[in-house]
Amino acid sequence: MAKQDTVNDIKAANGAELNPDEYTQKELDTLLALAQDGDARRTEFDTQAASLKGSTRPSNTNTTTTEPKAPAGKVSVRVNDTIAAYGGEFTDPDNGQVIGKEAVSVPFTAFVREKLRSDELVEE
Repeated sequence: MAKQDTVNDIKAANGAELNPDEYTQKELDTLLALAQDGDARRTEFDTQAASLKGSTRPSNTNTTTTEPKAPAGKVSVRVNDTIAAYGGEFTDPDNGQVIGKEAVSVPFTAFVREKLRSDELVEE
């Protein structure tokens, strides 16, 4: 399940609004399980959400704001390591640009956003 879908399920379960960029998919899955238990575990949900929000991210995830980003409307991406190992690539249907194991700068289209949410693409 994509991060945004999990965030939507959490909101439907207990009304909490979370930013999917502040949590890993595993953390969101944990929070979803708590949210689905309703008010009985709301305090535990709130505590867990607050502690995970400030948790340390893996070293391969860049969370600094000082690194220059791609020009507005563009993002540098590549396929994840598993897909790259099999020689997989994607072609953005909106612009025909091929995304493979080497990072490329592409427009931030709906296709690219969805592949990033599903972890099929990795932002460089």
